[in-house]
Amino acid sequence: MIALPAATDGALALLNHESILDRCWQTIERYPERMGIAAQLIDEEYRRSHFLGDAGALERLLVLSDTLLQQSARSGETYLLAAQIASLVHKFADAKLYLVQANDLAADAQSVLRQQLSIDHATGHNWQGVLETRLRLSEQSPSLQNLVALGALYAEMGLYQEAENSYLNAIVQDREHSPFSLAWACFQLGVLFGETLTPADPKAAQYWYEKAMAYLPAYTHARVHLAELHLDARQFDSALKLLQPIQDSADPEVSWRLAQLYEKTGQTREARHHLARTQHIFEQLLTHHELAFADHAVDFYLEEGDDPDKALQLALLNLDNRATLRAFELSVEAAQAASQNLMAQALAGRAAVQWGHLPAFEHSTLKASRHSALNAAVAPIPHTSAFNFSNT
Repeated sequence: MIALPAATDGALALLNHESILDRCWQTIERYPERMGIAAQLIDEEYRRSHFLGDAGALERLLVLSDTLLQQSARSGETYLLAAQIASLVHKFADAKLYLVQANDLAADAQSVLRQQLSIDHATGHNWQGVLETRLRLSEQSPSLQNLVALGALYAEMGLYQEAENSYLNAIVQDREHSPFSLAWACFQLGVLFGETLTPADPKAAQYWYEKAMAYLPAYTHARVHLAELHLDARQFDSALKLLQPIQDSADPEVSWRLAQLYEKTGQTREARHHLARTQHIFEQLLTHHELAFADHAVDFYLEEGDDPDKALQLALLNLDNRATLRAFELSVEAAQAASQNLMAQALAGRAAVQWGHLPAFEHSTLKASRHSALNAAVAPIPHTSAFNFSNT
């Protein structure tokens, strides 16, 4: 196991983050043309969303985007920042349009390239080209950001050893000593071992989630994922200790895990309360940020939400927005749960055609039905905008 580098104290870093965030908003309200401040605001608000489960950050980012576009509409950098914000809220069609405008207005070419890589990765487009470029960037500049992005692509492609090596290398190469960045890399390793690998390695996943929390104790997503491991192992007290400090979080997965915990421990009243709260939060988030939360909501409505038709609607919306292997898996699962078996077959067939070349496909839930799916690939498909498949 590698020696983990030291970092700034996580609680202190969080206080600094909150102070910087306040100052940035004060500045941008007075000087909306300050692109450097706007770029820093995007980074800080993304931290609130990813690390602290603050869904309000997405709303604030969209307000920032509108402000920038109104104040500096002919600036390439403005459209570049708008593309970044659109990507963060999963409005990828908008992000692509903004990026074209940014390029036409002579925005920084390297920044345009990085944003294009992010969009292509997220939408399942041109992954081979993305991989080649990310490899080149990581060789030129082996920063934590470059190496974690490369590792995430490896993981989704099914190149698991390469993903692990890239994440570990990211940690070793870190020179910034930021608890946010190091916690992010550790979290990615936890996801790799706990959710991506087949079979999973819960002990390794637990180790990395704990390391992520050691860097940043307030890391909501790490707490939720670690609590889930404890729930699976029936270590209910450990799960509760992780979730209680963040039980008021606007992240629906916090209340969802609490509902599961209380259900497993026979505390029916508490379970019902947290389940109702989970559904309410999901409904609110889907009203304001449907594309950003559609995939997580699919899982909920297939399980405790008990609404397969809604799950299928959201899964197809997500697939139309980002035709990744994971999006296909969710859509097939939702179609089967909604008794739409012909649709499930057709979707599985398209997934096999588009993603069957990836090692990840061999480990996916679609592999078992590959033969029938390939036969279904040429079958007529119901007319819906969700079936907008592009070659990668």
